[in-house]
Amino acid sequence: MLGTALLSLGLCLPHSKTMAAEPAQAVEPAAPPASGAGEAKPAAGSEAFDALEERVRSLELAKPAQEDAIRSIIRSSLAGAGSRINEYVSLGGSLEVAFDHSSDFSGPGKSSISLSTAEADLEIKASDWITGDLVLSYDSGSSVRFPTTPSFNTGVDRFTADKAFVVIGDTQRFPLYARAGLEYLDFGSSTGVHRADVLSVANPLTVEVFEIRNPAICIGFGLPTPALKAPEPPVTVPQVRPLVVTPGVESLAHALGYQPPPSRPKRLPQFTPAPEPPAFYGSLSVYDANGTDLPNRTLGSAVNGRLGYRARGSCGRAYSDLAGSLGCPWSVDLSVDYDSSIFDSRFLQSEYHSFLADVGIVHGLAGTIKATFGPWALVGEWNGATKAASFVDDAGNAIHIRPAAWQASLAYQFDWNPWVEVIGAQGNFVSVGYSRSRDLAGVARLERSVTNRAGFVPRSRLILTAGEWVQESTKLSIEYSRDTDYPGVQGGTGGRAHSVVATITYNF
Repeated sequence: MLGTALLSLGLCLPHSKTMAAEPAQAVEPAAPPASGAGEAKPAAGSEAFDALEERVRSLELAKPAQEDAIRSIIRSSLAGAGSRINEYVSLGGSLEVAFDHSSDFSGPGKSSISLSTAEADLEIKASDWITGDLVLSYDSGSSVRFPTTPSFNTGVDRFTADKAFVVIGDTQRFPLYARAGLEYLDFGSSTGVHRADVLSVANPLTVEVFEIRNPAICIGFGLPTPALKAPEPPVTVPQVRPLVVTPGVESLAHALGYQPPPSRPKRLPQFTPAPEPPAFYGSLSVYDANGTDLPNRTLGSAVNGRLGYRARGSCGRAYSDLAGSLGCPWSVDLSVDYDSSIFDSRFLQSEYHSFLADVGIVHGLAGTIKATFGPWALVGEWNGATKAASFVDDAGNAIHIRPAAWQASLAYQFDWNPWVEVIGAQGNFVSVGYSRSRDLAGVARLERSVTNRAGFVPRSRLILTAGEWVQESTKLSIEYSRDTDYPGVQGGTGGRAHSVVATITYNF
């Protein structure tokens, strides 16, 4: 680099054209200075040469600094992109490992370690008006819906498309939207994303029984369309701290002599209030209910719908004034759902598939309330059939059932601050949930020449959960649940089952 600069200097000096044209001519040395004439004066242009050499040196020294700056900019850009694969696709998901000790209604307790969740979520946003969602989930192969070949003594692991749909529209800009693909239909509190619906490891009975997933085409709305306005400026908010496990591990590490290396304090997160959603919303879906061993159904007999209202407020006060509040800010979401056949749920369709031709169409209704009040979160739900289903089971018993279930759950967030939008999504939390079913004691079903009790769930389920986000994306949960079966006169065992489970969950 220096040589190139010197050559450029030579081309710019006087007579450079002659020197370049006649490179073979010799240059006679200058005569020595006469005695007493003193030292020779600097040659013409030497000052310019020194200045140029100094400039070249400074540029060479500055280049590594520039490269480091560019690397820093790239690192910052990638960090800001988060989980984005490219400008269109974002990757998320969850991994969960569970250690469980449980008993059932008929046998002694047992312990197990399992990979309870392995899920990858892809969100593809090609434009502001079109979004695609693809969720791949792990299945151990032990589900009765996906039986394993009898010669194997363990299930065959599978990854399946749990959801895959596209949404066209944006209710922040236009009141109507369309959605099409494989999805969880609007019925009850379940959205098909367990970690977003409940804080417990086990599902409440409403979700266990009435969750519906089918290919569907949906038209929805949100009214009134919010007025266009500039986004609110971000606010620096206090961070919710873990209070038990993380401080305990840090104290133990210090006691053992561990001293963490010095590090720059982490910047507090910036909170930008979410845009106000439309207050009134709804959807109407037509779905495909046909499947193996099912009667032929027309699309007109498989309809799902929802009407809802939501609101939120801060009691007329600034968020900074609500630090000690137990009821503000608040939010509420009320919805009423309809499905043309409640036996299209995943559980009822699987467990009663051999009786569906006799059951026919049984309409279903669901009502849900989700609310938050300061550090508290409340969920209430009822799902059920509008009329009784009648058929004869494989033991010759005349069955008349009207399946239904309800649940109520309450959660509390520790170290809460008014900017926490989702209770239980950070720090420490506790929750208690109780759910109860009706007419789901089970029926006799013949399988491989053996009559078994099928189609049953507990009469009631109590769930107590405590959790801590030990790191920003890692949660440790401990849960106790107790199931109570139907009494013997209703076809149950009258027994109780208990479960204690600890899970480590990593969300990305």
